[in-house]
Amino acid sequence: MRSAFPALALALLAAPSALAGPQENVADKDAKDALEKFEAAFATEDLDFKVEAVERLRKVLHPLVAERLFKVAVGDPQAMVRAAAFRGIGLQKPSKGALGPKLCKFLSDAAEASRKAKARGDYGIRIDTKTGEVDTESDEGKAALRAKREKGKMLAEAVRALDALGCRERDSVDCLREFLGDGNDDLVALCLGMFGKWKEWSVLSPDLLFLFELYPNENDFETGSISVDTGAAGSADAQAAKRKWNAKYGDPDKRRPRPVVVKALKKALFDITGQEFADPKALREYVGRPEVKRKIKYGGK
Repeated sequence: MRSAFPALALALLAAPSALAGPQENVADKDAKDALEKFEAAFATEDLDFKVEAVERLRKVLHPLVAERLFKVAVGDPQAMVRAAAFRGIGLQKPSKGALGPKLCKFLSDAAEASRKAKARGDYGIRIDTKTGEVDTESDEGKAALRAKREKGKMLAEAVRALDALGCRERDSVDCLREFLGDGNDDLVALCLGMFGKWKEWSVLSPDLLFLFELYPNENDFETGSISVDTGAAGSADAQAAKRKWNAKYGDPDKRRPRPVVVKALKKALFDITGQEFADPKALREYVGRPEVKRKIKYGGK
């Protein structure tokens, strides 16, 4: 037994996170040791090695680790590395007091950047200037689509961390509302889950109603037509309508059945209202009731 004890002690020190319970920080020395090993492993251009280094570090609960993970999450140039860091932030519950407001601010800024990009006609996808259609065939179009998808995965992990830490700020609803328009199923489903948990009546209409009309069941999707009157001559109206259509429906990741989104949507509707809705028509009629309109306007009151 005596000969086994030193080996066991060394093994525990080599994995400081094993010493910590789910709500406990490791000792300062163990955290610093873990950070030194992380920095050595993270100093590489290899994406897989960087993600692996973050995955190892994220299990070590300590304010210094939480701070380092957050810097990686908001600053690394590679979205998949940032996603791994946000997964780690969701575990750093002992540091949620410090992390929560910063995480909310990051998501709020991301939502605002998304709104501004759309206002400029940038929907995260490449539009063929000749046809006005979404370009998914050229190298540039494929690169834009890949970048958009990686960003969606990263934002999904950030929202998952927000949920894990139990954070909410004044603008959190408007922030997550913006992400309902993303083509990443997990991101949309996580936002819907948050709205259900918060019993957020204000998103029933138009947000959840519009989403329900896009995806009326698990096997279908719908798109709508857009008309614009700019008052200008020539093809200006058609071009403006095309831009507006692309803003709502152009993302190829949204033009498909989305069963994960539909399931999350129906659960959120039930969690908020206590009622089940078979189809968009039922929800449309429900949100048209005077008493429901008041709840939507005044946040359920």
